[in-house]
Amino acid sequence: MIANILRTETAQNHKELESLMFVNEIMNNSLSINDYKKLLTINYLIHQALENKLISMLDENIASKLDLNVPIKLNALIRDIDFWNIDKETLPKPNFDFYVPEKDNTEVLGALYVLEGATLGGNVIKKYILANPNFKNFDGGLNYYGVYGNELGSKWKNFVQILNEEVKEIDFDKCVRSANETFGNLIKLSKQLN
Repeated sequence: MIANILRTETAQNHKELESLMFVNEIMNNSLSINDYKKLLTINYLIHQALENKLISMLDENIASKLDLNVPIKLNALIRDIDFWNIDKETLPKPNFDFYVPEKDNTEVLGALYVLEGATLGGNVIKKYILANPNFKNFDGGLNYYGVYGNELGSKWKNFVQILNEEVKEIDFDKCVRSANETFGNLIKLSKQLN
Protein backbone atom coordinates (compact mmCIF):
# COMPACT_ATOMS: atom_id res chain seq x y z
CA MET A 1 0.00 0.00 0.00
CA ILE A 2 1.55 3.24 -1.18
CA ALA A 3 0.31 5.30 1.79
CA ASN A 4 2.45 3.24 4.20
CA ILE A 5 5.44 3.43 1.86
CA LEU A 6 5.03 7.21 1.57
CA ARG A 7 4.92 7.58 5.35
CA THR A 8 8.19 5.66 5.69
CA GLU A 9 9.99 7.11 2.68
CA THR A 10 9.12 10.74 3.51
CA ALA A 11 9.69 10.47 7.28
CA GLN A 12 13.06 12.24 7.23
CA ASN A 13 11.73 15.19 5.21
CA HIS A 14 8.62 15.30 7.38
CA LYS A 15 10.74 15.50 10.52
CA GLU A 16 12.95 18.24 9.07
CA LEU A 17 9.93 20.25 7.99
CA GLU A 18 8.33 19.97 11.44
CA SER A 19 11.47 21.43 13.01
CA LEU A 20 11.29 24.38 10.58
CA MET A 21 7.54 24.95 10.98
CA PHE A 22 7.57 25.81 14.70
CA VAL A 23 6.00 22.54 15.86
CA ASN A 24 7.74 22.71 19.28
CA GLU A 25 6.59 26.29 19.76
CA ILE A 26 3.04 25.35 18.80
CA MET A 27 2.98 22.42 21.22
CA ASN A 28 4.44 24.33 24.19
CA ASN A 29 2.20 27.37 23.61
CA SER A 30 5.07 29.75 22.93
CA LEU A 31 4.38 30.42 19.25
CA SER A 32 4.55 34.15 18.56
CA ILE A 33 2.16 35.96 16.24
CA ASN A 34 5.12 36.83 13.98
CA ASP A 35 6.07 33.15 13.68
CA TYR A 36 2.43 32.26 12.99
CA LYS A 37 2.45 34.83 10.19
CA LYS A 38 5.52 33.09 8.77
CA LEU A 39 3.63 29.78 8.85
CA LEU A 40 0.71 31.35 7.03
CA THR A 41 3.04 32.89 4.47
CA ILE A 42 4.80 29.59 3.79
CA ASN A 43 1.51 27.74 3.41
CA TYR A 44 -0.01 30.52 1.32
CA LEU A 45 2.94 30.61 -1.10
CA ILE A 46 3.00 26.82 -1.59
CA HIS A 47 -0.76 26.59 -2.06
CA GLN A 48 -0.80 29.61 -4.35
CA ALA A 49 1.86 27.93 -6.51
CA LEU A 50 0.50 24.39 -6.47
CA GLU A 51 -3.10 23.88 -5.34
CA ASN A 52 -4.91 24.95 -8.54
CA LYS A 53 -2.28 23.29 -10.75
CA LEU A 54 -2.53 19.97 -8.91
CA ILE A 55 -6.32 19.99 -9.00
CA SER A 56 -6.37 20.76 -12.73
CA MET A 57 -3.77 18.07 -13.51
CA LEU A 58 -5.65 15.29 -11.73
CA ASP A 59 -7.91 13.01 -13.69
CA GLU A 60 -11.41 14.50 -13.38
CA ASN A 61 -12.80 11.27 -11.93
CA ILE A 62 -10.13 11.16 -9.20
CA ALA A 63 -10.55 14.86 -8.40
CA SER A 64 -14.28 14.29 -8.03
CA LYS A 65 -13.79 11.29 -5.73
CA LEU A 66 -11.40 13.39 -3.63
CA ASP A 67 -13.83 16.33 -3.67
CA LEU A 68 -10.97 18.54 -4.85
CA ASN A 69 -12.76 20.70 -7.37
CA VAL A 70 -12.03 24.07 -5.78
CA PRO A 71 -8.92 25.41 -4.00
CA ILE A 72 -10.45 25.28 -0.52
CA LYS A 73 -7.15 25.55 1.36
CA LEU A 74 -5.93 28.51 -0.65
CA ASN A 75 -9.22 30.28 0.03
CA ALA A 76 -8.86 29.61 3.78
CA LEU A 77 -5.29 30.92 3.67
CA ILE A 78 -6.39 34.08 1.88
CA ARG A 79 -8.93 34.71 4.66
CA ASP A 80 -6.18 34.21 7.26
CA ILE A 81 -3.69 36.42 5.42
CA ASP A 82 -6.36 39.14 5.22
CA PHE A 83 -7.30 38.71 8.90
CA TRP A 84 -3.69 39.24 9.96
CA ASN A 85 -3.25 42.21 7.57
CA ILE A 86 -0.45 40.52 5.68
CA ASP A 87 0.08 42.35 2.40
CA LYS A 88 0.05 39.69 -0.33
CA GLU A 89 1.75 42.11 -2.73
CA THR A 90 4.86 42.45 -0.55
CA LEU A 91 5.35 38.77 0.30
CA PRO A 92 8.82 37.47 -0.60
CA LYS A 93 9.17 35.56 -3.84
CA PRO A 94 10.66 32.08 -3.48
CA ASN A 95 14.38 32.12 -4.34
CA PHE A 96 14.07 28.76 -6.14
CA ASP A 97 11.75 27.17 -8.69
CA PHE A 98 8.99 25.10 -7.15
CA TYR A 99 8.89 21.45 -8.05
CA VAL A 100 5.65 20.88 -9.97
CA PRO A 101 4.84 17.28 -10.85
CA GLU A 102 4.15 16.12 -14.37
CA LYS A 103 0.52 15.86 -15.43
CA ASP A 104 0.43 12.32 -14.16
CA ASN A 105 -2.02 11.07 -11.53
CA THR A 106 0.69 9.18 -9.65
CA GLU A 107 2.95 12.23 -9.34
CA VAL A 108 0.07 14.58 -8.53
CA LEU A 109 -1.18 12.23 -5.81
CA GLY A 110 2.35 12.12 -4.37
CA ALA A 111 2.40 15.91 -4.14
CA LEU A 112 -1.13 16.00 -2.73
CA TYR A 113 -0.10 13.48 -0.07
CA VAL A 114 2.11 16.22 1.38
CA LEU A 115 -0.48 19.01 1.16
CA GLU A 116 -3.36 16.88 2.41
CA GLY A 117 -1.17 15.39 5.13
CA ALA A 118 -0.28 18.88 6.33
CA THR A 119 -3.98 19.47 6.91
CA LEU A 120 -4.30 16.30 8.97
CA GLY A 121 -2.69 17.86 12.03
CA GLY A 122 -4.62 21.08 11.51
CA ASN A 123 -7.28 20.53 14.14
CA VAL A 124 -4.67 19.65 16.78
CA ILE A 125 -2.53 22.64 15.81
CA LYS A 126 -5.57 24.92 15.99
CA LYS A 127 -6.40 23.72 19.52
CA TYR A 128 -2.84 24.39 20.68
CA ILE A 129 -2.78 27.82 19.06
CA LEU A 130 -6.10 28.73 20.67
CA ALA A 131 -4.66 27.68 24.04
CA ASN A 132 -1.69 30.00 23.49
CA PRO A 133 -2.18 33.32 25.35
CA ASN A 134 -0.69 35.18 22.35
CA PHE A 135 -3.77 34.20 20.31
CA LYS A 136 -6.55 35.07 22.73
CA ASN A 137 -9.56 36.26 20.69
CA PHE A 138 -7.79 35.64 17.37
CA ASP A 139 -9.62 32.48 16.24
CA GLY A 140 -10.87 34.35 13.14
CA GLY A 141 -7.35 34.06 11.74
CA LEU A 142 -7.11 30.27 12.01
CA ASN A 143 -9.17 29.18 9.00
CA TYR A 144 -6.43 27.13 7.33
CA TYR A 145 -5.79 24.95 10.37
CA GLY A 146 -9.47 24.12 10.69
CA VAL A 147 -10.20 23.96 6.98
CA TYR A 148 -11.96 20.59 6.96
CA GLY A 149 -13.59 20.95 10.38
CA ASN A 150 -15.36 17.79 11.51
CA GLU A 151 -14.78 16.15 8.11
CA LEU A 152 -11.01 16.01 8.61
CA GLY A 153 -10.79 12.31 9.55
CA SER A 154 -13.17 11.12 6.84
CA LYS A 155 -11.46 13.26 4.18
CA TRP A 156 -8.04 11.83 5.07
CA LYS A 157 -9.36 8.23 5.06
CA ASN A 158 -10.93 8.86 1.67
CA PHE A 159 -7.69 10.36 0.34
CA VAL A 160 -5.62 7.39 1.57
CA GLN A 161 -8.10 4.91 0.10
CA ILE A 162 -8.05 6.59 -3.32
CA LEU A 163 -4.25 6.98 -3.17
CA ASN A 164 -3.89 3.25 -2.48
CA GLU A 165 -6.36 2.35 -5.25
CA GLU A 166 -4.95 4.64 -7.94
CA VAL A 167 -1.18 4.31 -7.51
CA LYS A 168 -0.01 1.00 -8.91
CA GLU A 169 3.07 -0.79 -7.61
CA ILE A 170 5.02 -0.06 -10.78
CA ASP A 171 4.61 3.67 -10.01
CA PHE A 172 5.44 3.63 -6.29
CA ASP A 173 8.91 5.15 -6.79
CA LYS A 174 7.49 7.95 -8.93
CA CYS A 175 4.88 8.77 -6.27
CA VAL A 176 7.47 8.78 -3.47
CA ARG A 177 9.81 11.01 -5.47
CA SER A 178 7.00 13.50 -6.09
CA ALA A 179 6.09 13.57 -2.39
CA ASN A 180 9.71 14.11 -1.36
CA GLU A 181 10.15 16.87 -3.97
CA THR A 182 7.02 18.57 -2.61
CA PHE A 183 8.40 18.31 0.92
CA GLY A 184 11.55 19.86 -0.56
CA ASN A 185 9.49 22.85 -1.75
CA LEU A 186 8.25 23.42 1.79
CA ILE A 187 11.65 22.87 3.40
CA LYS A 188 13.38 25.34 1.06
CA LEU A 189 10.61 27.89 1.51
CA SER A 190 10.74 27.51 5.30
CA LYS A 191 14.52 27.99 5.33
CA GLN A 192 14.20 31.05 3.10
CA LEU A 193 11.55 32.72 5.30
CA ASN A 194 12.96 31.84 8.73
